[in-house]
Amino acid sequence: MTAAAKQLLSEQELDRQAEQELLDEARDVIEGLELRLQELRTGTLDAEGAARLLKQDISNLRLKCRSVAVPGLGAMTHRLDDYLSNLSTIEPRHIGDLQTFGDRIGRLLDGEEVGETEIATVVRDLPANASFDVGEVTITDVEATLIVPQRSAARVVARELAACGYRVSTVLDPIEALELILETRPDFVITSMVMPRMSGVDLACALNAMPATKTIPVALLTSLEPGHPDLAPLPMNTGLIRRGPQFGDDLADVLQRFGIT
Repeated sequence: MTAAAKQLLSEQELDRQAEQELLDEARDVIEGLELRLQELRTGTLDAEGAARLLKQDISNLRLKCRSVAVPGLGAMTHRLDDYLSNLSTIEPRHIGDLQTFGDRIGRLLDGEEVGETEIATVVRDLPANASFDVGEVTITDVEATLIVPQRSAARVVARELAACGYRVSTVLDPIEALELILETRPDFVITSMVMPRMSGVDLACALNAMPATKTIPVALLTSLEPGHPDLAPLPMNTGLIRRGPQFGDDLADVLQRFGIT
């Protein structure tokens, strides 16, 4: 074997070891999740402290899992991070949901394989975002992916969608959103116009250009009026939702146009 071949194998082995270390760390986090849930059940951990610790742990887990080539792992950990994102306390109703997340992610980390065509179904079966109290609203099976880089603005739009009964997954980064949409195949996408690295127009064009995502309805959240030159590159089937007092009416019109109920 040549020296170059040995060097190549060495680099491959280093990559394998690095990924294995990340997987081991991910298993530690999931085991920690199980421990914290047990402490909540027994009352040895307060609900606010649990929310704070779990959000830190799961946010770190999501970032680590983005570097691991395990199909579905990134989508599942993002879903869990999104579930916890706005919780200030862990209530009894959350414990069962978090146990479901831990069990499902744990099986994946232990070697259970999920086919690429099955990822969307598996993710949809996971609990929906619990951050918003929408009273007696019935949660539907309609999945919405929301891409808004500002957390405060994202919460406002997510709350409106949750009030309609939709299951909302919020993403702050458009590149991460693109990967997530490819795996989870949501029923519709709402993206902000102004974002770092990729504008909402760019994202809408990219989704429309790919056979895997071209049938997913996309709406652009913008302060621009229809007919503005910056909106000219948008695919013809893209919806527009204007910020401000027109937001509610525009959202309702877009959902009706897409046939989403």
